[in-house]
Amino acid sequence: MFTHYGLYFTEEHVRQAQQSRTAEPYAAAWALLDTYSPPDDVARAQHGGLRYRFVDDLQAGEAALDALYQAITPTAGQPQTTLTEAATLMILAQSFEMLRDHPARHDQSVWLEAFTTRLYAAQRPLADLPFVDHVWLNTLNLVSSIVLEQEDMFQQAVGVFRQIIDHDIHPEGYILKTVELPETAPHGDGHGLSRMLLSAQALILAAEAASHVGTDLWEYHNRGVSALTPLPYLLYYYYYPEKWRWDEELESEPAEALYRQHAGMWDMAQRRAVSRDRTMLLDELRPIYDVWGGGLTTLTHGGSAEMRKRRGWFG
Repeated sequence: MFTHYGLYFTEEHVRQAQQSRTAEPYAAAWALLDTYSPPDDVARAQHGGLRYRFVDDLQAGEAALDALYQAITPTAGQPQTTLTEAATLMILAQSFEMLRDHPARHDQSVWLEAFTTRLYAAQRPLADLPFVDHVWLNTLNLVSSIVLEQEDMFQQAVGVFRQIIDHDIHPEGYILKTVELPETAPHGDGHGLSRMLLSAQALILAAEAASHVGTDLWEYHNRGVSALTPLPYLLYYYYYPEKWRWDEELESEPAEALYRQHAGMWDMAQRRAVSRDRTMLLDELRPIYDVWGGGLTTLTHGGSAEMRKRRGWFG
């Protein structure tokens, strides 16, 4: 069941990007792959993994392996939040999958043992967590089950994903648990949009990763709701942040920066199901490099299924 290549992408994604190197949106993404400067070992591991997969850059891959082994050792000091730790471990899981077959000698068992230790240290009862942390930790468990080939963990995470679709996403697209606040903060705390956006991103990452190991969570629907349902709701507030009804004040510039920082899900969603409205947004945001959201997603997911069929790629 478990396959290992890129966690969120396959050889088909790589071939399409290579065959379309001079066409947009790929041309800009290829240029960004060459010029991007990762800020830390976590991002370096991801970026080097992408260079190894997409241009067979063995040297970049070897440097990424060094960064991967450095990054798996927790930094001394104040522990990270559950959300940040989950996001970090997901980036490292993706990087490991991309570098898994690199010819440089490295003891994978040592890295996997360290990864497993951090994974289990991050575990909390999902019901006790803020909803956004709950979703990210569950997505971490899903992608970790692929890395570790743990079927029971995978099925449990899939079950939680389906429960979220069943119970937590309103058919209009909002996730009440991300925006509702106690009576002590009746006008919002200014972070509802951030929690909503990040929760939607985690669901998209879970659906994409699961789809490459034989479980199509993109297609899971209940009450007319799927992992894609929050996206039109969020898309509206990219253009009209002043209309966000869950916080009393939401300024446009911080809202736009938040969308740009966590934009990878729009590329992944567009590849899965073409939307004219998402096309307009992507025209503004691409090329997208979202470290938390899969990396250089315009390179990995820049072409839709519709484009592949139209151009006759891959049969």
